[in-house]
Amino acid sequence: MKLLLVRHGETFANDAQRWSGSQDLEITNLTENGIEQAKKLATWFKKNNFIPTHIYVSPQKRALDTFHLAGDHWNIKPNIINELKETSAGNFEGHTWDEIEELFPQEADGFRFTRNWDVVTGAETELERRNRGVKILDIALNHTSKEDIVIMFCHASIIGNIVAAILETPKLWGIRTRNTAIFEFEIEPEKWNDTSREKNNLTLWRILRFNETPHLENEDKDLSNLGSQI
Repeated sequence: MKLLLVRHGETFANDAQRWSGSQDLEITNLTENGIEQAKKLATWFKKNNFIPTHIYVSPQKRALDTFHLAGDHWNIKPNIINELKETSAGNFEGHTWDEIEELFPQEADGFRFTRNWDVVTGAETELERRNRGVKILDIALNHTSKEDIVIMFCHASIIGNIVAAILETPKLWGIRTRNTAIFEFEIEPEKWNDTSREKNNLTLWRILRFNETPHLENEDKDLSNLGSQI
């Protein structure tokens, strides 16, 4: 099975450095640049004759819009699942970091160095995020065979948790996920839970792409100030 994770195109919140999350707000709609990113992704899919067998999409507008712009030409009905929604940022959603420090100083202090979402009112807990990443991987593994190609259109933070589930790491890695970036993995579903020496067989699980945007001309955009959920 090939599993591709695709982040949505640029939103007004991304451009303004405002935290996004599980809500659909006016500022979380795609910008003109985000629309162009998704259209370029469609062109890249066509150029490479990429056609998935299974499509899963977050129900949030920015992910749905990205899917329609990038994948409507497949004429394949997507599976829209809540599991792919962005993780909730609670009180932080819709705000810049400066606004968060002013409005929620105690939570900002608790979050600044630990990045522990458990201290943010209304946010999805660390355990809930991790469990959701595992559940999404299970959905892909349990509904596919070796020859299938699965693509999921979703969001930066949940992608990080899915990647952690795929790599079976207890750590959540800081990934500066680009808008419309592609993560591509090759996994042997039938062997995934094999506890024999097969787990070390490098031909059964491979990383083919990781946070790549081959469809965009400018891949060197400075991402140093982007948060994983902005």
